[in-house]
Amino acid sequence: MRFGELSGKDLEVLRREITEYYQTYYAELRSRLQDHELAIPSRAVPEHLKGYRRVVTVMGQDGLVVTHWPNAWGDEFEFHLSPGKPVRELVAEECAGERVVDYAPGTDFGIREMTEPLRLVMEGREVWRAPWTRLEVSSRLDAWRDTGRARRAALEDLVRYVGLSEELLSEGRA
Repeated sequence: MRFGELSGKDLEVLRREITEYYQTYYAELRSRLQDHELAIPSRAVPEHLKGYRRVVTVMGQDGLVVTHWPNAWGDEFEFHLSPGKPVRELVAEECAGERVVDYAPGTDFGIREMTEPLRLVMEGREVWRAPWTRLEVSSRLDAWRDTGRARRAALEDLVRYVGLSEELLSEGRA
């Protein structure tokens, strides 16, 4: 997918799909965290899964970068264009200059996720932590069309970080 191949209508549809996807993701996550039957203790939930988010999407030369930032005032969604920069450069800007995403120019690099803030640890001590809570990249426009995938991603995060079993989460609730 190349920026130059997209119309204004394509970009508007993409903005809407990404917004709906993350509204679904966060609604599912918050619903499960507040489910009294699951009784998830607050201390078991990592900080990067709590609170509201400012979800910033940047359309680059060859794909999209979506970062999630803490936001005290509710969920907000932004969509920006950066047609002169490839995704690997946009990601490096969000990761203290580190090239954490690399691919051959012009290739389909798929969907990649960092489901928690990136950390730089030296000699067993954290020296830097990304200010964002989640980062995703994709060279595919359809990555955010499936809101069912958003619900599954929220459940996977709960399984990964809170320690609940998928069976308990999906038992009559998914």
